[in-house]
Formats: sequence, C-alpha cells, structure tokens
Amino acid sequence: MNFGNGIAAHRGNMSVFPENTMAAFESAIAMGCSWIELDIQLTTDGQLVVTHDTNAMRVTGVDKVIVNSTYHELLSLNFGAYFNAHQQHSLPLLSEVFEIAKGTETNISIQPKNYGLVKQALQLAKTHGVLNQIGFNDTNCEYLIEVKQLEKSVPVFWDRPPHTDFETDMFIAKQYGFETLMYEWPGIAEEKIKAIKNANIRFGACVINDFAAMQKYVDMGVQHFYTDYPEQLLKLI
Repeated sequence: MNFGNGIAAHRGNMSVFPENTMAAFESAIAMGCSWIELDIQLTTDGQLVVTHDTNAMRVTGVDKVIVNSTYHELLSLNFGAYFNAHQQHSLPLLSEVFEIAKGTETNISIQPKNYGLVKQALQLAKTHGVLNQIGFNDTNCEYLIEVKQLEKSVPVFWDRPPHTDFETDMFIAKQYGFETLMYEWPGIAEEKIKAIKNANIRFGACVINDFAAMQKYVDMGVQHFYTDYPEQLLKLI
C-alpha cells in the first residue's frame, strides 16, 4: 500500500462541502488527498451507507435512526441540510464512493460505526475492485483485528485518545500488525513519534484543523493526518 502524502480528508473535504457527501469526497479526490476518511452504517435493507451519526437529525433535521431505516427512506432526506438547506445532498452508498475513487490516487479509510460491518465492507471492496485502495480506522481495536484476520494486506489506523497507555498501544499494534497509530492532541509528542517510528509503525495525528498545528506536526515528523481542511495541509506536505 502506498500511503501517499498521508492527508486524509476527514469525512471528505467537509470545510467546503457537507460532511460524508459525494460532493465532499469528489472535492478531496480532485485536490489530491491520498485518503478519504468516512463512516459507514447498515440500513434495515442491507445497504452500507456513509454517514456518521446514529440519528440523521443533526445533518438532515429529520429524526431518523439510520439502522432502523431503509435506504429508500433515508434517500428522501437532505444530508447536507445543516450546511446549506437549499442544496440537496443524498445519502451516499459506500459502493458509490468506491466507484468515484476507483483507479485514482485516493484511498478510502472506512470507520465502521457498528459491529458486523467489516466483512461486508471488505466483500463490497472486492466486488468493486478497490481492495487495494481501502483501509479501516477506529478507536475500537476489535474492528481492526477483524480486518487483519480477514485481509491481512488491508492497512488499519488505530485512533487513540491522548492519554491511553502508550506501551499497551504499541504492544497491540505490533501483535496484530496495525500499520498506523493515530493520536489526538495532546497525545502527540516528539518522543512518542520517535518510539513509534522505531517500532516500524506509522504515526498519525487527528483531527488537526489549525494551520499552526499542521506546520508543527509536519515538522515533528507526523506521517498521517485527519483534517477537515485538507487544502491547507496540502500546502505544507
């Protein structure tokens, strides 16, 4: 896997377009991000859809629990309403994101929001011919261990809160072959970056939106970023 410039557009280019929409993903691909980070859930009719919250209320203004709804029911909602009520943005299928990324230099980092989604997402990636363009990320290492058990070659990014036990993080990452440890501020320090790199694990930072912080962490040797402002970070890489 070529990790490229290490810039992962968090939920797409969500500073310019509504999060987890096709417009946000298309923008991230067009600007040259090496990764799109997105969230998946399963509808009652078995569709893997791309959205973060368990309830659609925040982004659509409509009280709908994703896992208790059909894709058809959700398709009628505007998933960009919180951003601009006058522009319609439909709920994307994961398969639709696979198709726009297929054959590009942009990979897709998938965050499962529930148990039981990893196997289905991997199978869908195989069906669409993008298995070599995907990875998985989450705080829950059980999801990532499942990825490695099913498809060892698929990279994973373990999202870590700032004050976890560092030695335990490294032990688990090495034991299961996790490629990248992603830390929130203030869990980012030069000695931690050096130790992780010496263990042949990549160091990442999330979610970094401040321009000064971007410059600081690039200079410190951070290799992977989640950011809502990929266009700013691209200027530094």
